[in-house]
Amino acid sequence: GQAFCQQVFDHWQLVPGDPLDKATVIRPLEVSSAPMLARDFMLKTRRRKGLSEDVNISKYFDDPVLLQLAQDL
Repeated sequence: GQAFCQQVFDHWQLVPGDPLDKATVIRPLEVSSAPMLARDFMLKTRRRKGLSEDVNISKYFDDPVLLQLAQDL
């Protein structure tokens, strides 16, 4: 016999918390509270994909662009 697996995406949902908040401490094997949930998801996803945990805007822009962004603020 043959078997087929079918999966259907249901919906997106916003995750509470700030994924860039470095003040939150994520402890392994513990359930994260709501304010820390976004950072927990982000860190676990980046670890699974082999990316660094440090997310910094300067890695993605050249110096002239960063200076222009700073002047616009």
